[in-house]
Amino acid sequence: MNFGEIAAVIGLIALTALFVWLWRKLRKPDITKLYNAKPILTNREYEFYKKLRPLADECGLSIYTKVRLADLVEPKPKSENPLWMECFNKIRSKHIDFALADEDTNIIALIELDDKSHERPDRIERDEFVNAVLKNTGYVLLRTYGELDVIEDFLY
Repeated sequence: MNFGEIAAVIGLIALTALFVWLWRKLRKPDITKLYNAKPILTNREYEFYKKLRPLADECGLSIYTKVRLADLVEPKPKSENPLWMECFNKIRSKHIDFALADEDTNIIALIELDDKSHERPDRIERDEFVNAVLKNTGYVLLRTYGELDVIEDFLY
């Protein structure tokens, strides 16, 4: 093989390698196929929901589950709140386990189903923040470990 043929083979290999690299780089997988469905409630949350449902029905209330905190409260406008983005970031990924609402969808009470994880320092800090935000915005937050008595006391 002469030098020209060797150069052509090397060029062909380089061109093929470049094509393969570009194809892999530009090819995007269909990420919609990288998900699995899951129930909205954990087993523990569902068991509590089944206990809460008759009480809500008796009071003519709807139950909403996994309500995003950012759908309940919002930071004050940027014109009066220089920390708007920080405030929004603190609420955007947090959820409240259950909300009780009247027939006009007005929230009557929010319910957090606590467990042992709420004794961890990071959860205590999170819970204190959520408690304060909800109190400062006029919501009633009821915390329970799964018993209905605190909800019954509030409703009756």
